[in-house]
Amino acid sequence: MANHGKPFESGCAGSEMEVELKLLVDRADLDRVLRAGAVGRRSRGPARTSELASAYFDTPDRHLFSQGLALRLRRADGHWRQTLKSAAARGSRGAGLHAREEYEWPVEGRRIDFALLAETPHAPVFARRRVREELRQVFSTRFLRTALMLALEGNAQAELCADLGWIRAGNARAPICEVEIELAPGRGGPAALFGFARELLEEVPFRLGAVSKAERGYAIGSGEPRRPYKAQHVALDEDMSRTAAFLAIAQSCLAQVHANEEGFLLGKDPEYLHQLRVGLRRLRVALAMPEDPDWRVAREPLREELRWLFSAIGPARDWDVFLTEMLAPLLQQEGGDAGLAAFRACCLRLGRRHYEAAREAVRGARYTALLLAIGELLAGPLPAEAPGQAASARSFARAVIERRDRALRRRGERLAEALAAERHRARIAAKKLRYCAEFFAALYPHKRVRRYVDALSELQDVLGAVNDAATCARLIGEAGASGRVDGRTIGQVQGWVASAEARAVERLARAWDGFARRTPFWT
Repeated sequence: MANHGKPFESGCAGSEMEVELKLLVDRADLDRVLRAGAVGRRSRGPARTSELASAYFDTPDRHLFSQGLALRLRRADGHWRQTLKSAAARGSRGAGLHAREEYEWPVEGRRIDFALLAETPHAPVFARRRVREELRQVFSTRFLRTALMLALEGNAQAELCADLGWIRAGNARAPICEVEIELAPGRGGPAALFGFARELLEEVPFRLGAVSKAERGYAIGSGEPRRPYKAQHVALDEDMSRTAAFLAIAQSCLAQVHANEEGFLLGKDPEYLHQLRVGLRRLRVALAMPEDPDWRVAREPLREELRWLFSAIGPARDWDVFLTEMLAPLLQQEGGDAGLAAFRACCLRLGRRHYEAAREAVRGARYTALLLAIGELLAGPLPAEAPGQAASARSFARAVIERRDRALRRRGERLAEALAAERHRARIAAKKLRYCAEFFAALYPHKRVRRYVDALSELQDVLGAVNDAATCARLIGEAGASGRVDGRTIGQVQGWVASAEARAVERLARAWDGFARRTPFWT
């Protein structure tokens, strides 16, 4: 653990795995954290406050950042410390948890000591002459840190640090107002951090922080606008264990969720909500992949909370799809129809109302508690191997994808004549299968996976269009119940939606045949 606010001993520090939970709090609540009963009950020793000033270094082309490294000099109480941090360890990040390798040394002054960096596994990066010559400060931080030690469950120990200050990059700056809870090396596991945070949440509201100060500094310095974050390729390899693959997949899903939260809460591009929702759906599917009975029992409490969350954010996305994908083409075709214009205005009001309700849910303590519970689940005992089952990532992939593939094929016959409820179940089965195929894609030849997923995506899109039509019919009824739209316009929109549904149904048989002909890529 970093030694904050105290003189540093001389000598070279070795590497440690820094494991911390980051909490984002409002300024008015930062002092409440330090006064909280959960902190008071677990604190050991007095709090201490120090001013910390840090300078982060990189080349103009951000070479260190591209290698997943952060290099800084920090001054506290008149002493300087040089720190090198690596990117988050694979399968160790999510729900506010950060785990990365850290190298830290006392130094004489405000100058990088390359001899110390040569002692690390990252020495080749700094051995390049260009890197050494071009290193310069790219951003800085300055903040007050109030720190105290905590005794947590299971004999775990941690340091709680409440930070208040600024990040500066050129003329740009952003506030720091956060709490870090960092495990003492060798004194407990991440589950203790999540348990304590859930206890603290009962007294003080906060959100989970998925981005380090260094990552924020780089983002501020780049000046590039943040964009909605789509699902990323999951880096798996055949040498990974089943457990490691499962963790990597779950953390990838959590990363997508976290990366879209801020944009959604700020009311920017509606795509943030879409990608947030996709991340949560992928996460729900990932958590259901292991068939271990004890794991099913452990994740059962999350199912109801996930249902609540989807019910809270789903209507906002439904209205967005209706307005942009169903109603917009009709408005374009009908030009200046006054009735349709009034209908659209009514739908916009309803959509905004649902969007605000969705944002309130994501801002709220119940959402944070759900993510903490997911983090605690992933930090605890993981699913056991089934008797006789190989422990490799590839054997896990085969079992998961085969199960999902069979489930879809059972529902796929006679889709064109099926009832709406059966088509809906087939759509859900297709979505789950696609997520699982994409989760494990790195373990198989790209072309074989791509052909299978493309055919599956076409089927999913058609089933989605059929489902969207059913959803739109419900939304039309909601708009009509407002009393602001005339019956003629309601009928006009209903006819348009019915035509769209009929066109989608006509495509079902062909889409199913395209998928049904695809051979398994996982055999």
